Amino acid sequence: MSRTMQDVEQIVSDYLAELLTPAPAAAPAAEVKVVSIETWRDADAAGRGADPRYLLCSAAGVKLAVPMADVTHMLPMPPLTPPNTTNPICMGRWRHPSGEARVADLGAILSPDMAGASTSTLVILGNRAWALGCVVDDEPVELMTDAIQWRHGATSRPWLAGMSKEPKCGVVETAALIRWLEQELGP
Repeated sequence: MSRTMQDVEQIVSDYLAELLTPAPAAAPAAEVKVVSIETWRDADAAGRGADPRYLLCSAAGVKLAVPMADVTHMLPMPPLTPPNTTNPICMGRWRHPSGEARVADLGAILSPDMAGASTSTLVILGNRAWALGCVVDDEPVELMTDAIQWRHGATSRPWLAGMSKEPKCGVVETAALIRWLEQELGP
């Protein structure tokens, strides 16, 4: 029995010695260099046209296609901080790991009469400063540029870049939408 006790003591001693032995020094991290950054907001519409995928967002029965190149993230509608304005477009603010996004009601963007339409999804746009409250039921769809009837020089709804015949929906120019939101609600 004393032999067994010595074996157990040796095992425990070896285990503790291994735990207390310093780990080898980690290799230095590789140097990372940023060659160039093109922010989403500075990219022109023609450059983003290379990605034909669009996210179909709905509000009050109206569908709008948002370019996937401008969608940073989407998630089920979280609780929002109450808005600091009475404008029906602003649903509130949502704090995320890299800052805070102002959340706009897609229904109210379409028409103030549609404010408060059902929303189940938060679609975070571009640089994460703005998000849309809407309904997203489908996976992204491909819309070819030649299948979109483009608008030019529009004075009403300048963020509406055009209309798609199949699927039938409006096509959003995200940078113009954000400029419009900043005019309506302030930067």
